[in-house]
Amino acid sequence: MTIEKNIALFPLTTFGIGGPARYFALVQNIQEMREALAFANARAMKIFVLGGGSNVLIDDKGFDGLVLKIELKGVETVKEDGHMLIVAAAGESWDELVGRAVKENLWGIENLSGIPGSVGGAVVQNIGAYGSALSQTLEWVEVLDRESDSVKTLTKEACKFGYRDSIFKREPGRYVLLHAAFSLDSAPRPDLSYKDLALYFEGRVPSLGEIREAVIQIRKKKFPDLNFEGTAGSFFKNPVLSGEEAKKLALKYPGMPLFALPESPNIKIPLGWILDYRHGVLDLRDVRVGGARMFEKQFLVIATEKNTTAADVKELAKIVQEKILVACGISVEPEVHIVAR
Repeated sequence: MTIEKNIALFPLTTFGIGGPARYFALVQNIQEMREALAFANARAMKIFVLGGGSNVLIDDKGFDGLVLKIELKGVETVKEDGHMLIVAAAGESWDELVGRAVKENLWGIENLSGIPGSVGGAVVQNIGAYGSALSQTLEWVEVLDRESDSVKTLTKEACKFGYRDSIFKREPGRYVLLHAAFSLDSAPRPDLSYKDLALYFEGRVPSLGEIREAVIQIRKKKFPDLNFEGTAGSFFKNPVLSGEEAKKLALKYPGMPLFALPESPNIKIPLGWILDYRHGVLDLRDVRVGGARMFEKQFLVIATEKNTTAADVKELAKIVQEKILVACGISVEPEVHIVAR
């Protein structure tokens, strides 16, 4: 393991934006991770853990600390208590893991197909799409606890998952993810609760592979092609309101869907619906800052052209947040992790 200096970070993110890391280490095992962390600790240096780079916006000036690029690899499928556990290292590709589960005829994460990034990043974010969330199948994670310098296993409950949230976001810097285990089923249990998926199959019960392919095709229509543009997917979180607040907003904007949250009296508001000009709330089609714009096929997404800066993206996000506040009286938060220098 080598500690490198002034390494460009923009090629390591799907936005393709950002300055260099002051120090950079690619780690492939726990020993290398400990060595890199010791290097940073000895210099009282801040640390940023980078996975697949699909949900981050790096500052134009880069990161004035140590960037730890997680490249732990390995996937294993084991039978446990009547279920199948698929255990993956944090550096594995999330979508490749989903593809493997589908090939092994294991149900539970197929609706999360096509999401870029690493397994570790997926856990931190508690990714969700098309009616499913990662936390629904996660069994446990193995982490390096930097406070005690010990390897620990955390249950799903200990991860304190919420909507696009987890203990790893609430206590940033404390844990470094090593492995994650997902409890999957060999018995079919298709989830077609999401409207686009249900319409895709027109009442037919699909196979596991068909669901994966459908999700990938639907996503292609809604997100920029990374071969030509930068993006980190949905830039903002969907706001969560009390039932009373949600009803008031729905009365103001008839036709706005409302989504109940499991085990919560609160309601999730589909921000993409609010941002879609066809619904008459906001029209962002002409709002641009530099090479950054709201993506015309899904206005929850920021797309960037070549030479766009992080400052452009942040300014665009600020403009959109202000417009939402004026129109709806709600504050929205970024879903993307904005990494300051």
